[in-house]
Parts: sequence; C-alpha cells; structure tokens
Amino acid sequence: MASRDKIAVVTAAHDARKPVLLGTGERRRCSAVVDHGPSIGIPRGRRQGHGEYPPCSAGRYYARATIDPGGTVPAPEPLPAHVLADPAFVSACAHREIGSVFQLARRAGIGPAQLARRTGLSISRVTEITSGGRTVSSMDVIERIADGLRIPGRMLGLADRPWEQTPGPFAFGPAAVPETWEVLDMMSRSTASDSALTHLEAAVADVAYRYPSTPPAESVPALQRQLVGVHAMLDRPQSIAARRRGVRILAAVAGLLGLAHHDLGDRGRSEAHFHLGAVAAGEGEADDLTAWLLTMQSIVEYTAGRRDTAAVLLDQADALAATAAPRRRRAWVAANRARAVAAGGDRPTALAALDQAAHHLDLSEDEVVGGLDFFTAPRLDGIAGETYAHLGEHDAAGRLLEAAISARAVADVKGRSVLTLDLAEVRLAQGDLDAALGTAHAALDLAGTAMVQPLVLRARAFQQALAPWAAERPVRELAVRVRESSHQLARA
Repeated sequence: MASRDKIAVVTAAHDARKPVLLGTGERRRCSAVVDHGPSIGIPRGRRQGHGEYPPCSAGRYYARATIDPGGTVPAPEPLPAHVLADPAFVSACAHREIGSVFQLARRAGIGPAQLARRTGLSISRVTEITSGGRTVSSMDVIERIADGLRIPGRMLGLADRPWEQTPGPFAFGPAAVPETWEVLDMMSRSTASDSALTHLEAAVADVAYRYPSTPPAESVPALQRQLVGVHAMLDRPQSIAARRRGVRILAAVAGLLGLAHHDLGDRGRSEAHFHLGAVAAGEGEADDLTAWLLTMQSIVEYTAGRRDTAAVLLDQADALAATAAPRRRRAWVAANRARAVAAGGDRPTALAALDQAAHHLDLSEDEVVGGLDFFTAPRLDGIAGETYAHLGEHDAAGRLLEAAISARAVADVKGRSVLTLDLAEVRLAQGDLDAALGTAHAALDLAGTAMVQPLVLRARAFQQALAPWAAERPVRELAVRVRESSHQLARA
C-alpha cells in the first residue's frame, strides 16, 4: 500500500480527508505509533507486520486518534492540576528546562511513548531530553510541547495558545470556565465595572478565608489565575477609582501567593510575591493592606527563625494598622507582635501586646469574620500559647495550646499540626520526654502527606532540642520521621 493510500485509510471518516499531524519529527515507521501505549483509536492488531501499515516515508508521523463522523479530533488531556501547580514544574517551565518537565510528567504517569506522541518527538529524543543528554531551544519544539501536554503558554514564556481560548472538556481547567468577575470585566471593555471588581474582591476573599483549610498546592492555581486576571485588567485603561481597587486586589493576591510559596518551601517566589504586594499596596494607598502584608511576611520570617526581622516588620505593621485597619486585623497584628518580641525575651512588651490583641478582639464582635480578617479567639489562644512558651511559662502555654487545638477547625490540618508540635516543645520544656515524643508523632500523623514548610522547620528545631537524648531509640525513630517530612515537602 502506498503512503498516500495509507493516509486515505486513516482519514476515511474525515471530511477534509487530511492526515492528522502532530508535527514534523524524525523519519519514523508508522508501526511505532500503534505499538506503544493504550489504544484510543487504531486497534493494536493493525501494526507493521500485519500487512496494513507500511513504513512512513514523508518524514512525518500520524497521531493515533479516533476521528468521529463529524470530523473532530479529541484534544490531548491536560496534565493533572497538581502537576501544573507543582513549584518544581512551574520553575522548570519558567526556565524552559524541558528535561525536568518531562521527568515530572512521567511521575504523573505519562511515559516516553505518550510524550513522543503528544509532542511530535521520537521516543529516543524524548529519552535523551529526559535524561539531560539533550536540551531544547527550538521555539517550534517548545510550542509543540506546550500544545501536546496542554501547558499554558504563559508558563513557558509563550503567548496564550489557541486552545487556551477554547472552552471544552480537554482545555486547561482554569482558563476554560470564566468566573463571574471575568465575564463582567469583559462586558465593561474599557474600564473594569464596579460589579466586576466586587466579584473579584469576593473571589480573592474566599480563597484567603479557605486558605488555612486548603493545601497550598491547591490554592496556588486559583491565586495565579486571579493574578493573571488582575494584571490583564490593569493593563487596560482604567478610571482612577477602578485602578486603585485593582492594585489593592493585586496586593492581596500577591500576599497570599507569598505565603503559599513559603508553605511549599520556595523562598525565592515567596519573597518576590511579597515585594510585588508591597509595591501594589503602596500604589493603592492602603495602610491597612500594607499592615496585613507586613504581618504575613513576618509570619514567614518568624517560622524561618528570623525573629528579629519579624519583630521589625510587626512594629511597622502595628503603626500602620492603628490608623486604618479593622479591629480584628489589629488584634491579629498585635498577637503576632507579642509572639515575636517574646522570642527576643522582651516580656513587658509581649504581655502588653497580648492584652492589646485581646482588647481589639473584644471590640470586633460586630465585624464579619472572613477574607483577610479571619482572626478569632482560638487563633489568639494559639499565638498566646507560643508567647508564654517563649517567656518560660510552660504550664500556661500548655493550657492555651490545648484549648487552641481543640477549638481549631478540623479541616485546618496545617494549623492544628503546627500547634501540636508547639505543644510537644512545651512538654519537652516541662521535662516529660515521653509525652513530648508522643505529641510530636501526633503532629506528624495529623499532617500526613499535607506537609508544609512551617511544620518542617518546627520539626527540625524540635529535633535539635532533643540532642541530649540523641542516642535513645525513640529519639532516633522520630529523627527518621522528621527527615521524611522534608522529603514529603520536596515532593508536594
């Protein structure tokens, strides 16, 4: 059978009677296409050696796909959302490290043969790229990889791909179904409408409120989508009022991304987003938002052990919050400041800040709990417990932490695990090694595979505190789990 006859067989149901091409590649035998991977179209029996598909000679090869009577070809399925949100995958795409992209795709179950089919590359070339023996610099190949794996163009430094604009079951999820605020914004055309901005503010507030109960890897895609939307909005002419609201929204999204990337262990991206948020809050003339951002950043510094830096940030945040922030936010800022200065040994300032936090929280009863203002009495108990632990009052610290853990929402796995590890440190300070070890194991059990950077850092610090008992078997067993928690964070 001649090559043109083979094409006629494959495309018999296609109205235009054209071959389905994935792109130009090395000269391949058609049999290689049908020999690998699960069949989704041409039966496995129709392969070279069965007399139906001779070697291709046109320097191209054909996608194995079912073509329905209407002439449509199923689009490639997108990569799983957790892969697209993986910081390692995002970084590999940003630097166009295609070998790492392929490695991470393989971990998601996409083997070399499937990568070859999707990208228009030979299997041998895919293997060379994956192993690091070959790099990819051709824009044509990078575009084919983006289209074949359904990687949004912006992740690889490309323009939006045509399929990103086409809704459908195989389109990249976040771009397929516009949110309410996006539709309203499109309708306003020249300047964002009040209703579009209101809906966007509500969407960001919802992500912020649900953040404690959501794994950071799941929050990042929604936040990145909102960041892209706000950027596009601000890139068009806007009224002064709309622009001010837009940059305030941008500041909030950037701050949440800063915290999310910290939780995922990516300090570089965390700092970059916090810087973006600070610039946006300044342009939006929003002291209350700047206070919120500084406090978010102080939490990152505190959990990383840079507590003097955290205290400086919180001094600034407290001064700004006093002029503009709601009471609930002022309570949150003051509580974090109490913890940071207590870590530095300043007992009078720490206790005064705790009193201030409780006072503001008492006066916030009429304020709605939600969005950026989520601070409540159980959260104050948790921070107060840490504060008293720093001050050496371990009995009071233990009672407060136990109360905070029992009152924290069950879905807030991250917060409850970190508080439980704080309680383990208190038990160790009280001289009860067995209780300390048991509580630390409980914290790691609670976290499970949903590991976050704050817990990993606390677990390492707790392990260091166990140095006098390092030779004992229970301590060695915990050390193994602490090391594994770091590996879980790297794989998250």
